[in-house]
Amino acid sequence: MAVSGQQIRNAARGVSREATRSGSRESTSWHANVKASEVDQTDLRLLRLLALYRAVVGVALAVLAAGTDARVETYAAAFAYAAWALFSLFTFQRFRGRIPSLLLVQLTIDLALIAFVLITTQTRITAYAAYLFPIAAAHGWFFRSRIAFAHAAFAAMVLLVAEWFVRDVSVSGVTQAAVVGAGYFLMTAVGMLLGGSAASSEELAISRSEDIRRLAQVNQMVISELSDGVLAINADGQVIMSNPRARRWLTGDDATMRPQLHIDDVSITLSQRWRSFVQRGSTVDGSPITVSVGPRVEGETGVAKSKVLLPRFMPIDVQQNGGTIIFLEDLDQAQAEAQQIKLAALGRLSASIAHEIRNPLSAIKQAAQLLGEEVQGSEQAMSLSRIIDKNTERIDRIVRDVSLLGRRDRGTPEMLSLPSMTKECIQELIPHINAHGGYQLSAAGDVHVKVDKSHLEEMLNNLLSNAWRHSRKNRGSVRVSVGSNLETQRAIIQVHDDGDGVPKNVVDKIFEPFFSGSGSTGLGLYLVRELAQSAGGTVRLGQSTSGARFVLELPLATVKNPG
Repeated sequence: MAVSGQQIRNAARGVSREATRSGSRESTSWHANVKASEVDQTDLRLLRLLALYRAVVGVALAVLAAGTDARVETYAAAFAYAAWALFSLFTFQRFRGRIPSLLLVQLTIDLALIAFVLITTQTRITAYAAYLFPIAAAHGWFFRSRIAFAHAAFAAMVLLVAEWFVRDVSVSGVTQAAVVGAGYFLMTAVGMLLGGSAASSEELAISRSEDIRRLAQVNQMVISELSDGVLAINADGQVIMSNPRARRWLTGDDATMRPQLHIDDVSITLSQRWRSFVQRGSTVDGSPITVSVGPRVEGETGVAKSKVLLPRFMPIDVQQNGGTIIFLEDLDQAQAEAQQIKLAALGRLSASIAHEIRNPLSAIKQAAQLLGEEVQGSEQAMSLSRIIDKNTERIDRIVRDVSLLGRRDRGTPEMLSLPSMTKECIQELIPHINAHGGYQLSAAGDVHVKVDKSHLEEMLNNLLSNAWRHSRKNRGSVRVSVGSNLETQRAIIQVHDDGDGVPKNVVDKIFEPFFSGSGSTGLGLYLVRELAQSAGGTVRLGQSTSGARFVLELPLATVKNPG
């Protein structure tokens, strides 16, 4: 079932909102939440601003006290307050998780200073009480609960007591204290509103950022799994993003392309197409391009592998010239898939008519044998009989090979000894192709694989008969070795002949169906590849100084000890 991008976004947003609601149930206020977690960077910056504000006010009070006839105690208290505020700038990290207690201690020190200054200078409460308005708003921001109003009430009570010590209780004094206290409550309420609004905005920003992160992750996963290569190029031609398939095709490596890699360094032909697209808004030449993916790994043919790609260009933000996305379609893969479909259809067709062909073929073969028995005295008639018999066998083999096209089933895997199976196949094959003494077998230990026996026989017979067909047909012309690689957990069969080898211009075609350089059906190596892949293995043409060396690798099986 297809899932749209909007559904994905809605699902991600629903998860994020559910997490938010769950978090809200666990903590009903900032005061409770801050005890269990560290303070975020926004709150830490606000604490630093408050400390700086206190330091400036403390220095200002000290300067004012030094320039008047104020008592020395007032000057000392103001200077000590400024020093404490400056010192607190560098000690907030120690109070993470205990910010509510820190705020209460700071407010107590603030009130102690103001009360002390009011008493020593005999000034009115309104002269210094306004200093606490920003601090009350900050407490509202931090707590966002009734605790902030409790702090405002505490500050109002302390200043009212200080006013009573300075002057006797009077209507004007009480009125001024009440106005200051109301101001504290008002500033606290303003701070709570601002804090709540900031919290909602921050919550929304976090939710949106989570949505964006999830969408980016989904996009990255989709792009990575695309069968097409994808490149993102900025306006200067630098590669800013690429998926693994594009990197493998263009650089021969799945690793991330090095930083600041320019499209000119990737492919000159692709760069020319991109520049044409940027300048004209479209590409005049829409034909495929051929790129070289570098030499194959050591142990294979060592021949540079080229790939035919069809590039498509799409602009990113046309108005701002944000760059270009390049899609690379593998035409080789598309052609291979189309060929697989055709071969599968041909295999089904051949399987349905194989019976109809083999019935008259069997009659022809039997008639030729009877005819040969009747004309044993005539050499010419015997020769014609043998030609009929030989060609009926060839037709039967062609029908059998064609019926195997598209056969990728795993069959019935069973534990098999690879050296024993190889030896049996050689012994059964020798009488049919008259290769007595032509095979030399060596095995490094008793290697076991778990594959379908008929599949393994088919693969070995095709490789062995193909090697003899192209060899010089001398004693030991075909060398067969059986071994294993414990690091890769692979069983390895190597079939090496002493013939002329495979021409470089047909190296990439030898595993294609119906390609033959010796008059055979051209299906042998193709069937080996198909059956090897169905068993989880591979077959390749290995490097060789003379002749051809085919390497068949199959998953190594572990034999359990009876004990």
